[in-house]
Amino acid sequence: MSEASQLIEVRDLVVRFPIRDHGKRTVIQPVDHVSFGIRPGEVLALVGESGSGKSTIARTLLRIVTPSAGSILFDGQDVTRVKGRALAQYRRNVQMVFQDPFSSLNPARTIEAHLSYPLRKHHRLRGKELGDRIDELLERVGLTPTKDIRLKYPHELSGGQRQRVAIARALAVSPRFLVADEPISMLDVSIRAGVLKLMDDLRAAFNLAYLYITHDLASARYFGDRIMVLYGGRVMETAPSDDLIRNPSHPYTRLLLAATPGSGHRGKLPETSNRAPNLAADRKGCPFAERCPLATSECHEVEPPVVAVTPEHTVACHHVTS
Repeated sequence: MSEASQLIEVRDLVVRFPIRDHGKRTVIQPVDHVSFGIRPGEVLALVGESGSGKSTIARTLLRIVTPSAGSILFDGQDVTRVKGRALAQYRRNVQMVFQDPFSSLNPARTIEAHLSYPLRKHHRLRGKELGDRIDELLERVGLTPTKDIRLKYPHELSGGQRQRVAIARALAVSPRFLVADEPISMLDVSIRAGVLKLMDDLRAAFNLAYLYITHDLASARYFGDRIMVLYGGRVMETAPSDDLIRNPSHPYTRLLLAATPGSGHRGKLPETSNRAPNLAADRKGCPFAERCPLATSECHEVEPPVVAVTPEHTVACHHVTS
């Protein structure tokens, strides 16, 4: 993928947080030298279990969290440290859809009020023009009749409807890139496919790019063009979605597939430990080594190189060769 074709590019991103461990001050590194790029209209699915660093990456892309090192480029411009008007413009182009559609909406405000604010602030809309745009957004996300939906409060809608409102609010500022952080995990199984279909329709209509964060490889394959597997803050494997599902190379990816309902990878993958990954900034080796049945002393001491299995399929593992 050429750099010129990328809408957003993350280079060697590092996020560190100071913590106290048994009374001692230490530093953890939940995002550890992560790099990726996303083209206009492309969906990169970021997959990993809880605590792998997915949401920290999302909040760093939104500049809610300040990166400790590395850079974020949008349309070729470095936005890692921008402030003021430049940051406001960046955030207009990059919006987020949160996991919980109830807590991300203000229970004291109507749906109309939720959509009016960004339209007034960013597009200076008023009067009939504002009302027409609100109706257009609600219709776009499948919430009709709009005159009834506009007057409702979040608690009067279903979970799926609330998430559609959250998507409409994100669309209100005409973004080019959406970060969707587990957008269907808190919805009923019966309506998850509908929300993903909506997001896919919006991608086609507006050439939207997505970072789709999930722990579910099935939805990642359905919605994502590529899948990036994260563990302990590091990228384990990246490949086109079908390629990764059919030919997983990293032991952690195979473990995730074995745990996915309906997956063809039914063979057992024994784990030597169920401990959470070590996130210490001074850790050594592969973060999955504690759990990996293939781990050697080298895996515990030396960070694995990134190996290209194919031009578009890369793996960080000592046991994989090109």
